[in-house]
Amino acid sequence: MIHELLKQMTIKEKIGQLALLSPFFLIEELSKEAAGPIKELDLDEEKIFSIGSILGVRDAKEMIAIQERYLKKSRLKIPLIFMGDVIHGYKTIFPVPLALAASFDPENARVTAQISAKEANVSGLHLSFSPMADFVRDPRWGRVVESFGESTYLLAECAKAMVEGYQKEQPGGEKLGACVKHYAAYGAAEGGRDYNTVDVSRLFLHNYSLSGYRASVKADVKAMMTAFNVFEGVPCTINTYLLRDVLRTDWGFEGVTISDYFSLGESIRHGVSENARDAATKGLMAGLDIEMVSVCYLNHMEELIKSGEVPMSLLDEAVLRVLKLKDDLGLFKNPFIGASAEKEAAYLLHPDHLDLSEKVSRESIVLLKNTGVLPLSTHNKVALIGPFVTNTRTNGPWSWHGYNDHNMSLLEVFQRGELEVTFAKAGSSPEDYSKDDYEILHEADVIILYLGEDRQRSGEAHSLTDISLPENQISLFESVRKLGKPCVVLLQNGRPMVLEGILDAEAIVACWFLGSRSSEAIYATLIGENNPSGKLPMSFPINTGQIPVYHDYLPTGRPVSDCLRPGEYESHYLDQPNEPRFKFAHGMSYSRFLVSNLKLDKTRITAAETLLLSVEMKNEGPYPGKDTILVFITDHFAQISRPVIQLVKSKKMMLKTHETVVVEFELTPDDLGYYLADGSKIYDKGDFTVHVGTNLDHLLSAKFTLI
Repeated sequence: MIHELLKQMTIKEKIGQLALLSPFFLIEELSKEAAGPIKELDLDEEKIFSIGSILGVRDAKEMIAIQERYLKKSRLKIPLIFMGDVIHGYKTIFPVPLALAASFDPENARVTAQISAKEANVSGLHLSFSPMADFVRDPRWGRVVESFGESTYLLAECAKAMVEGYQKEQPGGEKLGACVKHYAAYGAAEGGRDYNTVDVSRLFLHNYSLSGYRASVKADVKAMMTAFNVFEGVPCTINTYLLRDVLRTDWGFEGVTISDYFSLGESIRHGVSENARDAATKGLMAGLDIEMVSVCYLNHMEELIKSGEVPMSLLDEAVLRVLKLKDDLGLFKNPFIGASAEKEAAYLLHPDHLDLSEKVSRESIVLLKNTGVLPLSTHNKVALIGPFVTNTRTNGPWSWHGYNDHNMSLLEVFQRGELEVTFAKAGSSPEDYSKDDYEILHEADVIILYLGEDRQRSGEAHSLTDISLPENQISLFESVRKLGKPCVVLLQNGRPMVLEGILDAEAIVACWFLGSRSSEAIYATLIGENNPSGKLPMSFPINTGQIPVYHDYLPTGRPVSDCLRPGEYESHYLDQPNEPRFKFAHGMSYSRFLVSNLKLDKTRITAAETLLLSVEMKNEGPYPGKDTILVFITDHFAQISRPVIQLVKSKKMMLKTHETVVVEFELTPDDLGYYLADGSKIYDKGDFTVHVGTNLDHLLSAKFTLI
C-alpha cells in the first residue's frame, strides 16, 4: 500500500513527509500567530500542509483538531504523526531514568514505559523521544539525569526494556513508537558541558557508546534520533559512518532517523555545512530521514533533486521509511488512533498508575549510609528542615505534561503518618532558622534534613563544574549537627553528588527525583515499611577533580601498590584516593544479605558451550527485602586492554526474613566478548575470573578458561 502511495506523491509531498514542525502552524489561521515564524522560515501554506510530523501536542482534543484540519487540505490524506518527549511518564510521573536504573531491575523500566505509553496514546501522541541510551561517566553533564548510568550492561538492559514497554500494543491496537536518542556518543561531551565536543575512538564507540543504541535496535525500536555533537569531526546528524555504515549496514536498522531539535541547521555552526542548502544535501546523503524544526529539506530539497545533486532514490527511501512508520503505528487505518478526551479523563493519573509510581520509587531509593538510626521508630519525635521539606516539585526535569501540584510534600505525608513532628520549616541555610527554632529542634529525637538540588540544576543544558552540595546547605547541616541529635540527610538529586560536607550524618539517603509519589515512597522507607533495595548506577566521587571515576576502568601498567603508601611512580593522586566515595552498585538495606557457595558447572568451556554458575543468597533479617546479585567478569588476556571488572548479568531477588535461595546464571561466550574498532565482536580463548556478589566490596570469585 505504501509503495503505491509513494508513486502518487509529488516531489513536494515527499519532501514534506520529512519535516517535523511545531503544531501551532496548524492551529491558528496562518495570517495570525504563525505569521512571524512562517515568514522567518520561508514557509508558505503549501509547504506547511505537506509536512509529515508534528512536534508536541497538548491533549487529545488538540491532536484531533490538528489532524482533521490537516487531512482536509491533504491531497492524498496521509495522516500526521504526533511526536513528543515522554521521558519518565506522561501525566503520572515515574522516577527519572537514573533513579530507574538505581532500582537495578529493567522490569521497572518496562512497566513504567508501558503506562507512559497508555497515557500518551489517549492524549494523541504516537511516538516518544525516549529512552535516552547515551553512555555517560561524567556527572557534571546535566543530562545524566536521563541516563541509565555508567554500566554498559545496565544501560543496554534498561534501554531494551523501555523500548519494549513503549511499543507493546494496547488492547485497542494503539502503541507508542519509541525513538532512542542521542545517536551517538552524546554522553561523552568534553568537560561534561552539554552540546560540547565529543572526541572518542572507534574502539570506545563500539565497546561503550553504542551499547544502549545497539540493544534498542535489537528490540526493534521504531526511530533513532541523532545527537548534537560531532563524531570524528562530523556532526552526528550528517555522519555517514554512523547513519549508514553502522546503523543500516552493520545493524540492519529499518526504522526512521530523526534529527534532534534544529541539529541539521546547526551543522552550519559546526562549520561543516556551508549553508542550509548544503546541510540538506549532506543530511539526506548521510541517511537522515526526518528533520526536526529546521527547514533545510523543505526549502532546498526540491531544487537538489531536480538538479540531480541528490538522487530521487534516496528521497524515496526516506519517505518510504516514514510511511512505513505511520503504517506500523496504525495511522492509515485510523488517523486518530487511541486519542480520546473521555479516555484521558479515565486513564490519566489513574490510581493504579500512581501506585505503580510509588512501588518503583521505593525500589529506586538508595540508602548510602546508616548507623542504625533508620528505620525510624514510631516513638521517635522528628524535626523536618531543609529546602525541600515543603516542596512538591518532585517530578524532576523532562516531565512537561506532569504537574507538580498533584504531588504531596514530605511534610504533608509525615503529618498524615504516625510519627510526631515536633518542628518543620523549609530553609536552605542557618540564617533561615531563628534562635527559637534551634531551641525547638532540641525536642526532636531525630532531625531530618532534606537537602540536594532543585530540578533546574539537572537536565538538558544544565551542566555544572561543581557537583557538591551548596555551601549554605552544608552550613545548615553543621549548625544542626552541633545540637548533638541524630541526623538523617535526604538528598533530592538528579546526578551523583560530592557529599563530603555531610558524611558524618547518621544516615544518608539518595532520593533522586521520584515523580508523582516521591514523598510517599521516601516516608515508607524512613519508617521501615519499605526496605531499601536501590544501588548506585553511577559512582559518587570524593571531589569533582576525580571525574571521570567509574568501576570498569582499564588496568594501567603502573597500578597503585597494595600497601598503605603508594610508590613514587604509580597511578595515583597525591591528595585523594583513586576510589570514589560511594562506588557503583553501592546500596544498603535494613537487612543483611549474604552470598555464599559459588559454584561453576565446569572450569573449561568451548565457544559452543555455556557456563552455568550458582550462589546461595540468604536474608539474615530482620526484615524481608530485595537485593540484587551482580555477576562481573575479568578477562585476563585479550587483543585489547579490557576492564579490570565488568558487569555482565544481574538478578533482583525478594527474600523473606531468614530465607535462603539458590540463584543461577548462565554465561555464554557472547557475554565474554568485546568489539574491535571496525565494529566486529570477538572473544578470546584464555583465562577469565567470574565475580559474584551484591556489591563491589564483597565478591566471591572463581576462575574458568575459554578454550
